[in-house]
Amino acid sequence: MLFILVMDVLVQMVSLAARDGLLQPLSSRSLQHRISLYADDVVLFLRPEINDIEITMDILDLFGDASGLKTNVQKSSAYPIQCGEEEIQLIQHALPCEVSEFPCRYLGLPVSLKKLTKAQTKCIIDRIADQQPRWKANLLSRAGRAMQVQYVMTAMLIYLIMAVDLWQWAIKAIDKIRRGFLWRGRKETRGGHCLVAWGNVMHPRELGGLGISDLKNMGWALRMRWLWLHKTEPHRPWSMFPIQVPEQVKAFFAMAIITEVGDGTHTLFWEDRWLHGQRIIDVAPRLHSLVAKKTIKKRTVAEALTEHLWISNIRGV
Repeated sequence: MLFILVMDVLVQMVSLAARDGLLQPLSSRSLQHRISLYADDVVLFLRPEINDIEITMDILDLFGDASGLKTNVQKSSAYPIQCGEEEIQLIQHALPCEVSEFPCRYLGLPVSLKKLTKAQTKCIIDRIADQQPRWKANLLSRAGRAMQVQYVMTAMLIYLIMAVDLWQWAIKAIDKIRRGFLWRGRKETRGGHCLVAWGNVMHPRELGGLGISDLKNMGWALRMRWLWLHKTEPHRPWSMFPIQVPEQVKAFFAMAIITEVGDGTHTLFWEDRWLHGQRIIDVAPRLHSLVAKKTIKKRTVAEALTEHLWISNIRGV
């Protein structure tokens, strides 16, 4: 707790420098998240400008002198994101640390501006497969292997699929590994060795299955959490970004959630189920189709009902 309290001072110092205009804005959006902390890992987001880099280094030096938590720059790394050659050279000259390439890994997860490449995904699959020789499957019963698949092999993926949307081919490859270990204790197996179809294996035990999680459905359920946090905690740093979740997840979330309108600032007029448990599209689908998608995703009830602003959202009015 003391460490957290001390590190919060660093957050406030960086935030104050940004508010006072000492650090240039990161973008034209209102989002200006500058620093992320997890235990003793710190990520700082800066523009590749010499003034911003020097001010940030001064902040780290002041914080280190006051708290004793000094930054070891030689053990740090800089990751230029969408930077040109001149900007990369500036970073190399201004920072006495390694300049690495982006995409990168942070806290065990691959971080990228796009969906994971095949090479990045292959590394994840290989890491799961490499665990099997240590588990001595020949000493386990089939029931023991089922427990290992569900509570070790599948659990290894929870942290990843909570944040990353895996390709369908990757899910099939991981299922092949899980299936092989369950039935033969090996990385691969043939259909004749499987006593039960894999779809039935993934059914809950009360429905005759073995209760092994369906990776696709589990990923959808885990990522639905971000929609809930986006709705209930709109002040999180990432809330300004569009949340990348499958349409099926959005549809299920829309059906499962009914909004009770308070002041209307956190309820979307065109998208949420706030009108007697229904959405506008359920009540007036043709009217809903005349509203721009950008407006649908942003217009709140509070804004829409102020001087009947929702009428002006309808194209042609």
